[in-house]
Amino acid sequence: MNPLLKIFLWVPAVSLAIVLTGCSPVLFDSSLTKDQGIYSNQPPDVMQNIQKDLVVVPVRYHGMDGRIHQGQVVIHKALEDDIRTIFDVIKRKRFPVESVLPIAHPVIQKKGPYGLSSDTNNTSGYVWRPIVNSRKLSMHALGLAIDINPRLNPYIKGDLVLPAGSTYDPSTPGTFTTDSPIVRAFKKLGWEWGGDWTQGAIDYMHFQKIPQNLENWVKEHRKN
Repeated sequence: MNPLLKIFLWVPAVSLAIVLTGCSPVLFDSSLTKDQGIYSNQPPDVMQNIQKDLVVVPVRYHGMDGRIHQGQVVIHKALEDDIRTIFDVIKRKRFPVESVLPIAHPVIQKKGPYGLSSDTNNTSGYVWRPIVNSRKLSMHALGLAIDINPRLNPYIKGDLVLPAGSTYDPSTPGTFTTDSPIVRAFKKLGWEWGGDWTQGAIDYMHFQKIPQNLENWVKEHRKN
């Protein structure tokens, strides 16, 4: 029998497709429904009028293992197209990302109450929480921000470094710098990068954007 025919008969269809195309299978890390990603495992004081404007966006990227993963970003619906564009750049540039799981995902929920833990390198958008050391709502709570690879791109304010024990080393893959194509792509779309902040804290992981039509809405929800 022809050796190639033997391979065709032995290799399962999916594996054979991989052999023929030279592509690796996508690892689906998160496949939450909209209700699971937005409404489940939330603090009791969460505002439903904010949740109703959130969407769950599937995104693909190269993991730290070099394989293609699919995760999900929960974000305000006004920024959905931006997130898709950014992750297209992330995937095309092979910028490595540790994981992209909604805060409601069981893996994140195990890290702390409602998934609120600084001990993570997970990339996420919406998180119902205040700003660090403040009562004012974070831009994440409004679905207007995303943190990427926190352990490689930490929040630094004086001696406070979050996640604890993190270090910022621009030479490490997955770390942002001012000339990073990912940073440039965010800025081209009108996003603000915490790595540019010069007053108080510097937040290398953090990107945020307030669409013009939401400026008053944001002020109303962050007035306290």
